[in-house]
Amino acid sequence: MTFWLSLCRLIHIMAVIIKHALGHASGYLMQLWPWLAERLPQTLPGPERLRIAFEDIGGTFIKFGQMLALQPDILSLEYCNALFNLLDRVAPFDYTHVERTFVEEIGRAPSEIFDSFDSQPLATASIGQVHIASLGGRKLAVKVQRPNVETDFAGDIRLMTAIVSLIKRLRLKFVYWMIEPMSEFITWTKEELDYRNEARYMEQLKRNAQNNLNEQVPEVLLDYTTRRTLVTEFLEGETVLAYLRALESGDEVMFRRLKTSGFNPYQVARNIIDNFLGDVEHGMFHADLHPANLMILPGNVVGYVDFGITGVISQYSRKNLITLTLSYTRGDLDGMCEAFFKVSAIDSASDVEGFRRGLQLLANSWYEVERKKRRLRKNFTLVMLDMLRLSRRTSIWPERDVIKYIRSAIAIDGLITRFAPGFDVGRHLEMSCNNYLQWQRRRTMFTYDTLLSWAYSSKHMMQDGAFRATSFLQRIAADEIPVKAEIGASGGDADDALRQRAMQLGAVVLTVSLLIALSGARLQFGINLFTAEVMLVTFAALALLRIVHRLTAAG
Repeated sequence: MTFWLSLCRLIHIMAVIIKHALGHASGYLMQLWPWLAERLPQTLPGPERLRIAFEDIGGTFIKFGQMLALQPDILSLEYCNALFNLLDRVAPFDYTHVERTFVEEIGRAPSEIFDSFDSQPLATASIGQVHIASLGGRKLAVKVQRPNVETDFAGDIRLMTAIVSLIKRLRLKFVYWMIEPMSEFITWTKEELDYRNEARYMEQLKRNAQNNLNEQVPEVLLDYTTRRTLVTEFLEGETVLAYLRALESGDEVMFRRLKTSGFNPYQVARNIIDNFLGDVEHGMFHADLHPANLMILPGNVVGYVDFGITGVISQYSRKNLITLTLSYTRGDLDGMCEAFFKVSAIDSASDVEGFRRGLQLLANSWYEVERKKRRLRKNFTLVMLDMLRLSRRTSIWPERDVIKYIRSAIAIDGLITRFAPGFDVGRHLEMSCNNYLQWQRRRTMFTYDTLLSWAYSSKHMMQDGAFRATSFLQRIAADEIPVKAEIGASGGDADDALRQRAMQLGAVVLTVSLLIALSGARLQFGINLFTAEVMLVTFAALALLRIVHRLTAAG
């Protein structure tokens, strides 16, 4: 049964492709022979035909079309603009399905739960559609899953699983690179079809961003969130996609509204990059950053919606990826190689030297030399795509979380290229990554373990100093060291007072050091005897050094 379903899905995909290919060919023939246009039905423009083809195939291919909409370096702007409608303007499904889903999932219809519920969807996408509702004076966004999405996606997943099995069985090494992306796609598609996973990610990301004033994640209403329904706080603002459409149409009304809220496209671009790197630092990030999922809020704050695809990345990987990004912006090819190797799987079949040579060749098109320094002339999207293609050719396979990071970074670059074309993404990435690595070094320097190690060393120094001082005093008492005392009036009362204070502080340092050495206090910072002793001897030693310096200067 499963085989026949997969075969039917494959036949449907091929039928749609052939139909639209013939339709596109007929349009080309009409251009060659205009007299045909009078006898044949009006054909669709290429960009519109591509969008309709993705919609006709449905399922995961709509997701693929969404990805292409963000890549103006791969497709022309006309095609990207047409595919933007796949982000939030897919054909909606009827309100009766919304009511049925709520009854099946929660046991009540929307009209029985909310104070108001708009039956017309605000946005429609490949997996679900969003309606506006209100409850207790709060405006809410209600996402409801499409009625047949599980069946449609399941067919594509079965088809992809069969392709992966066929590649492995026939040992088609030249397409081994497809196994990892397909496996990843299958995994996150299953997660995205359960809205409870998205709710958990949102709650965690909201906690991570609580101290970031430039990032806002909506609150989730868990009482009304199930496998097929998701209810969240509604963010008041414009989507980046709406702004891109306004740029295309010259919508002065939206421009004035955004200007009133203090909108600055360059500041929003900076915030998007900084928020992404900050989320990566916490180990979790939004991995589906297309313009319909990003909101422009007052004060250039960036709001985030639709967390169906979320990346989770280890501290080790994120540190090396930040290093990779910084090396890329500086033209440090050796640094790029080393960082990339650390987050990739390398085996006997991997051609490490081939990767290095390939990177050197690619760099000729990435950079231009200016004042003996390499300056970027190719954007981040194309550089990362070049690196991924090179890694496939040389059998060096990046880890799955790394692929998500790179894909998200590519989406950000393509997005900023669209709405802030003059913004220097490479320069801002360099500054942000450099600041991050410096902060990491400072944080490592002052970790609990490092301070404890310093204290442990200081204890040995104080023990050694205390025992040496005791030995010195014992030798004086035994007349082993001659002591000459002179009393002079030349120093004055001030010098005598300083000498007396120095002797007192020296006694404090000696006494406390002896106490630390003899008491065997545990080396642990906090509210305890050891911390008090360390603070006291530190302040006393600093004061003693200051007095000695003054006496030396006076002499």
